[in-house]
Amino acid sequence: MRQLVNTDAEVAALASRQYGVVAVRQLDLDASAIRRRVRAGRLHLVHRGVYVVGSRHLRPEARWLAAVLACGEGAVLSHRSAAALWRIRSGESFRPDVTSPMLRRHPGIACHRAPLIESDREERHAIPVTSPSRTLADLAHVLSFDDLVRAFREAQYLRLYDRKALTDALTRRPSRRLKDLMEDAAVTQSEMEDAFKALCDRNQLPRPHTQYRIGARTVDFAWPDQRVVVETDGWQAHGTSYAFQADRTATNALQLEGWTVLRFTWTDITRRQRRVAATVRAALTPSCRAASRRRP
Repeated sequence: MRQLVNTDAEVAALASRQYGVVAVRQLDLDASAIRRRVRAGRLHLVHRGVYVVGSRHLRPEARWLAAVLACGEGAVLSHRSAAALWRIRSGESFRPDVTSPMLRRHPGIACHRAPLIESDREERHAIPVTSPSRTLADLAHVLSFDDLVRAFREAQYLRLYDRKALTDALTRRPSRRLKDLMEDAAVTQSEMEDAFKALCDRNQLPRPHTQYRIGARTVDFAWPDQRVVVETDGWQAHGTSYAFQADRTATNALQLEGWTVLRFTWTDITRRQRRVAATVRAALTPSCRAASRRRP
């Protein structure tokens, strides 16, 4: 059990270890002693039961820790705020996200109630926070699919992606979308090629050239006569921030050169075959070929 502090020097020392914020439950001070320090400008209220010592200015870490302290024992930073702390994505809602076993409502905090096990919890920069895997599982329920893809890729790039840990987190916080992304992450390029060629055969589409060079670039599949390209986005080849940016740059360049560029995931190829086949067939029609050759 932590020792409570009661002198101004001890309060200041505690605040220095906590980005300038302290919780009432950490202080051996009665209500009148706290009120005197508030009137003197030594304490400033942040949330119910949480104060900042001295300056009112709060850096992001101070806002996050203050929100966690306000939600009581067992609370951790979570969702968008946890993603920002892990640097999986930037930006969060106006109110910090906090998950705790008991739902405590605070006007300035987005409170979530969930039973978290030990593997769901970590500490980063002295702030209790959901693990990267649990953070991704939570994000799957609050982000758009495109934003979830970017967060997933960034977690891989930062080496925070742990397939086993994420599989475990999904048993408590299931998400079909996130599970599909994980399946994409386990697929090799050769498996993608085999599956796409099989899809073409089953749907009576002409077989494309594979690993086809267009100038200095190599694309996954191409029909040169129709100037149509298909890129299959498997995570082993495309699962970093650099690859994400490079993919978009290459696609833009090909389109400016008059190619039609289609992008499909492993989930598309294995579970949405009719839709993929229809899209490719449309791109290979004469009208689409003419459109793809138009120069801007």
